Amino acid sequence: MKLKKSIMVTIVSGMFLISALVFFVLKNRGEAQSAVSQKTLIVRSVPTAVVQLPPKDCVRLFPGKVRANRRVELAFSVPGLLDQLNAEEGCSIRKGEIVARLDQRDYRYALDRAKAKLENAKRELARYASLWEQKAAARVEYENAETSYHVALAEFRICQKALEDTMLHAPFDGVIAKRYVENQEHVQAKKAIVSFQDISRIEVIIQIPERLIAHGGIAALKILQVRFDADSEHWFDATVREHSAKSDSITQTYDVVLVLAPPADLKVFPGMTATVRARITEPSALSASLQDVARIPAEALCRGDAGRSYVWVIDPAGGNPKKILVESAELCGDYVDVRSELHPGELVAIAGLHMLQEDSLVRPMLNGKEGLDG
Repeated sequence: MKLKKSIMVTIVSGMFLISALVFFVLKNRGEAQSAVSQKTLIVRSVPTAVVQLPPKDCVRLFPGKVRANRRVELAFSVPGLLDQLNAEEGCSIRKGEIVARLDQRDYRYALDRAKAKLENAKRELARYASLWEQKAAARVEYENAETSYHVALAEFRICQKALEDTMLHAPFDGVIAKRYVENQEHVQAKKAIVSFQDISRIEVIIQIPERLIAHGGIAALKILQVRFDADSEHWFDATVREHSAKSDSITQTYDVVLVLAPPADLKVFPGMTATVRARITEPSALSASLQDVARIPAEALCRGDAGRSYVWVIDPAGGNPKKILVESAELCGDYVDVRSELHPGELVAIAGLHMLQEDSLVRPMLNGKEGLDG
């Protein structure tokens, strides 16, 4: 009996020791897994860039669009049937050459009728002038004849001008950019027949932000060059021709028109896209206004709810990223100037932005490293 009791005690004690050992092992394993997990989160690296101050003198790129130096919509001043149309799109026409002509028959008949009336009125005026000198006609009769002559002369000149207007001539050397009608169509007066453009000089339109216009003006744009998207290797010198004095109601930018000679080895037509490169010198007044502006890479910018933008600031020692709201000020090549609480020297994330959370544990990626090696 005592032997059985001793065996039972030994078994119970053994089970207790085993349970304690299992608990200890599981506990240590859980703590180890937790430590490994936490360590993995801390090791996670994020590519970063340093927040900078906008330089006072920098090169900026602006998208542009090509247009002709002179542009006009050619139309007849009189209606009629198109009898001749020399307006193939893209063809060149010299100044004074005929672009289109209307059927002239009705206008010639009207001119002949007006000419006959004028000759008759001229004879009547001469007859009444002679009679009045001979005191054989009243002065009022002579004056009526004189009035009839001037009316006939005016009608003749109107018909003569209408006949001339049946011929549409090129106002300058240019090309037919667009044809709106076909030959043998009836056209109305002042209805555009063709779009005629002078491409001996090329204009490129860009939009300049109001901040630059207000502080630096057009004088701040230095060393202007144009690169056409059809040829991304070459830059061509350009100069400012004019600029608008009223901003766009939506973008709040001002149109600036640049002019340059057509490239020798590249055919450039209106409507083509281009990029304008300008060296901009920031005046002292503008520099003072930029005290709260920081420059960051464009890829560091995130778009949040309601159109608000933000960046992730990364602690150099690691830890939780900090979300900072920013207001985009101006795009400058691959960088963007923003107004925010950012300070020069801080680090902002430039990759994996939408994977970051404020409770994430991250650190900056080491220089020259990638992926897990960072």
